[in-house]
Order: sequence, then structure tokens, then C-alpha cells
Amino acid sequence: MTEALLVVFVTLIVMGISVLCLIIFRSKVGHELLAKHNDVAGFIYAVVGVIYAVLLAFVVIVEWEMFRSTDAKVQDEVQCMASVLRDIQVFDEPQKSLIQKEIVNYANLVIKDEWPLMSEGKVSEKALKSIRRVFSLIVQIKPANDYQKIWYQEVVTRLNNFYNARNHRIEAGKDCIPGLMWSIMLFGAVITIGFSFLFGTENLWAHACMVASLSGVIILVLFLIFALDHPYSGILIVKPDAFVDQLSRMMNYLASQ
Repeated sequence: MTEALLVVFVTLIVMGISVLCLIIFRSKVGHELLAKHNDVAGFIYAVVGVIYAVLLAFVVIVEWEMFRSTDAKVQDEVQCMASVLRDIQVFDEPQKSLIQKEIVNYANLVIKDEWPLMSEGKVSEKALKSIRRVFSLIVQIKPANDYQKIWYQEVVTRLNNFYNARNHRIEAGKDCIPGLMWSIMLFGAVITIGFSFLFGTENLWAHACMVASLSGVIILVLFLIFALDHPYSGILIVKPDAFVDQLSRMMNYLASQ
């Protein structure tokens, strides 16, 4: 709720500044002079507007796909984690129980410890040590027969996928828009809004409403891009719901054994 109010507040501030700049500009240059160039300004503004609209639309689409991809990477990690826990049951005690308990511990650490840290661009050392313990415990398994050897190969494969999925989930939060692109989008916003001042309209307040609406839409789209660009922090975030649901299923599974 705090972030939403901040978005609204900043949007209103930008809209107000745009209108203020328009009023100052119109006080220096009368609308009669500007009206003489409406045809030329309209043609050029159409080109500027289309270019900037295409840029924003392209970035939004790419960021949305990356946001969905981040959620898919979380799902992949959860599925790999569940597969290891399930497949390890073919082996003997005490390794089986130790590995299953450590996987449950890892899920708890990701939910309670790592997810809050990811909003700050950090990872949990506890969760990292936990998954390394899972790897160490599986390495210590000595298959007793050919049947266990087949399953052991499968478990090792899924464990590697599990570890890789974790890395992909963490790296997804670091794939941000380059600073140069942000500079271009912000500078483009200033040009697009500023260019709208060059039209000569008799009614100043009608012109002000159009400029305010334009600046409001642009700043909201930029906020959307920023939110999608930070999938673990802000308003639109990828939540650990998949881990929470899977943890519940794992606990029920272990309780039924």
C-alpha cells in the first residue's frame, strides 16, 4: 500500500510540474504565435510520439516476459527440490531421512530468510549452506544394488538441476535495465512532454489537462517498467508461494511415511 501511494504521489507531482512548466511557457509565448505552427508541430509530434510509444511498449513487453520467466524459474526450482525429496526414498536410512529433513530445512530458509534478502539483492548464506549439505549427503550414499544405482543417477541429475534452478532464480533478480536505457527513456519523456507545449490552443486549461494526462500516463508506464524490472522488490513481486505450497506438501508426504 505504501508503494502504491508513493506511485500516486510522484505521478501527481510530475503532472503538476508539467502543468506549471506549460503555464510558464505560455506566459512567455502567446498561443497566437504557437497556433501558426500547429500543422508542422503536429506532424513532427506524431513522429516523436510514435517512436517513444514504440520504445515504451517494447520495454514493457520484454520486462513482462522476464518477470514471467522469473516466476517460472522459481517453479522449476520447487519442482526439482520436490523430485529429489521424493526419489531419495528408495535409499536406506539414515541417509534418506537426513536428506529429506535438510531439504525441508532448505525450503524454510528460502521462505523465511532468503526471500526478504533477495529484495535487497542479497542471498542467504544459510540457504546456500543447506543446499550444499544436501549435495554432501547425497554424495555419501553408496548404492547397495543395481536398482539403487539407477535411481542414484537419477537423483544426482535432479540434484544438479535443483542447484542450477536455484542459481537461475537468484540471477533473475539481477537482470536489470541498463542505466543508458533508463536515461533514454527519461530523456524521451521530457522531450515528449515538452513538445506538447508547442501547440497553440486558445483554452489554456484544456491544454493543461492534455499535458497533465500525457505526463501522467508516461510516468505510470515508467513506474510499471521499474516494478517489472525488480521482481523481488516493490509493488509487483514474485512471491515464495510456490515454496510455501510445496513445503506443506512435503511435510504431509513425510508425515505419511
